[in-house]
Amino acid sequence: MDDNNVEEIAEGFVPIVRAEGDITLRESGAMAVVAGGNVSMSESGSGMFIAGGDATLSEAGAGNMLIGGNVSIDNGAMGNLVAGGEVSVVQSRVGVLLTPSAKLENSEVILGTQQAVALGVVAGLMMFLLSRLFRRR
Repeated sequence: MDDNNVEEIAEGFVPIVRAEGDITLRESGAMAVVAGGNVSMSESGSGMFIAGGDATLSEAGAGNMLIGGNVSIDNGAMGNLVAGGEVSVVQSRVGVLLTPSAKLENSEVILGTQQAVALGVVAGLMMFLLSRLFRRR
């Protein structure tokens, strides 16, 4: 679906939702959601989720999320979440969370910002050392 102002997608599935404005999904699913503005999801799911503004999720889930603004998640689940603003997570689970500020309430985050950065540094160092060790002369 390609439209400049998608108001709401209710009780259905669409492969790709793209809008310059805001997007609202209610009891719906999408493989990819790309919005220039804010996104709201209620009882919905998406594989990939990109928004330039804020995101509000209630009983919703997404595989990978890249959000320019603030994020509010209530009773949801995310694989990877990168947000430019504050993230509020209530009774939810997040795999990897990269954000300047996070508030968690009865929630679980597997890798927070500091742990993800540390893992990246260690993995990079190991790759460097292994490449030196197995380098052909």
